[in-house]
Amino acid sequence: MLADLKYTLKHSAIYGLSRIGTKLISFILIPLYTSVFVSDTIANINLLETFWQYLFTICMFAFETAIINICASETDLSKRERILFNFFFLSVINSSVIIFCGAVFSGSLSSLILKESGYGSVIFYCFLISAFESLLIMPMTLARLNDRPVLYTVITLSNLLINLLLQIYFILIQKLEFNYIFLAKFIAPAVLFLAFLPYVLRYLKFNISLKEIKVILSFSFPLMLAMLLSMLLNSVDRFILVDFVSKHDVAVYTLGYSIGSITNAMILSPFTLAINVIFWKKINDDNFRRFMTKSSTYLFAGMIFCSLLISLFINYAVMIFVRNSSLWDCVSIVPFILFSNCFTALLIFPSLDFYYHKKTGMIMLITAISLVFSIVINFTFIRYGGIFASAIIAVLSSILMISLNRKLSKDISFTKFEFMKIVLLSVLYIIFTGFLFIVKIDNAVFDIILKTAMIFLFVYLLYILKFFETIELQSISGFFNKYFRRR
Repeated sequence: MLADLKYTLKHSAIYGLSRIGTKLISFILIPLYTSVFVSDTIANINLLETFWQYLFTICMFAFETAIINICASETDLSKRERILFNFFFLSVINSSVIIFCGAVFSGSLSSLILKESGYGSVIFYCFLISAFESLLIMPMTLARLNDRPVLYTVITLSNLLINLLLQIYFILIQKLEFNYIFLAKFIAPAVLFLAFLPYVLRYLKFNISLKEIKVILSFSFPLMLAMLLSMLLNSVDRFILVDFVSKHDVAVYTLGYSIGSITNAMILSPFTLAINVIFWKKINDDNFRRFMTKSSTYLFAGMIFCSLLISLFINYAVMIFVRNSSLWDCVSIVPFILFSNCFTALLIFPSLDFYYHKKTGMIMLITAISLVFSIVINFTFIRYGGIFASAIIAVLSSILMISLNRKLSKDISFTKFEFMKIVLLSVLYIIFTGFLFIVKIDNAVFDIILKTAMIFLFVYLLYILKFFETIELQSISGFFNKYFRRR
């Protein structure tokens, strides 16, 4: 089983390069935005970023997940190519509809989204971004399907690099308005989609099949709704905040949320990309259930450890990268968002159970319940607790989601969560990050030394509290003996 986990880790690491690149570019852009734009403009940028991702989720229609789940186990290559053509056909239709809607409704959406008029052009760019990012999913998913993570990473990083260079040119060199950020975000996927279109066409065989389209839509539609509801769950608070707090507070919160999402980009997304394919390859193996159980524990542990590391030292990174000191308060939001994402990470396992049993409607139902909970609680408490109330509610919503998923997938689950280990990790994280809110140390050197000692103490406590199994300790010991022991 350890060999399987190493294989998963290897593929996750390759996919992780693309996600690390995403976050790296985000950190490059943070000082650019915060040095050029005022807080209100940064809030608008973050709100529009969320808006186009809603559109992208609708346009993509969960086809990325559907392709993997429908095609990964298909051994007849000719049939697979026919199925893929229907996916591509539907993607083109969806993108065309989204662009048409953007051309018609962009002007009227400005006041609704930004509470200001006159931003119709940038709203239309959001529609274009969602359409071409959706189309670019096709070559990226084919790379995953063909077990070519390096190609996937090349496409992703190329998209990011073109986007970054264009933004630097528009904003830093030409000193244009923030609208051009979204023009750059549209040009990059459009260019790459055209560049990789020949690669996509190699794996398609013309065959418009109403039967295949029905199968695709029956799988994808509830999953798309679930993804859309999940996005709303993760971002509805910032739209509610607009009505109760200042745009400055919204900028602080959204910046903290963005930084707190770093573990999703560096750990969860790469792992998800790898496990979604490996799941179907290993499902008939004798050790499959234990593999899934240990994967869930290791994933949660990795998320918690990285979250603790980031929480302890993020204040120094923020002071370097965020050029507007009035936004430095975002560091107080980060530990909550990181902790929320640790529970979000566990959702991949019951989701795979529902995918396997073709019960994607359950995912939609659970997400809808969690969304209603989040909206009601946010409206109730934001007026009293502001952005901190939203941060705490994000944690509670994630815990509710994984609890509902675990409860409703119990009879069909391949994964048995190691509950006590999850609780242990959570309690230690709360205790150690609570230190940040209780103790303030002005001396930077002493602060760094103390926080470094806390990291080692965290690992030591896991050891003495029997978190690691004997075989895991032997593997860790073997790794250090192999690579770090002096010869």
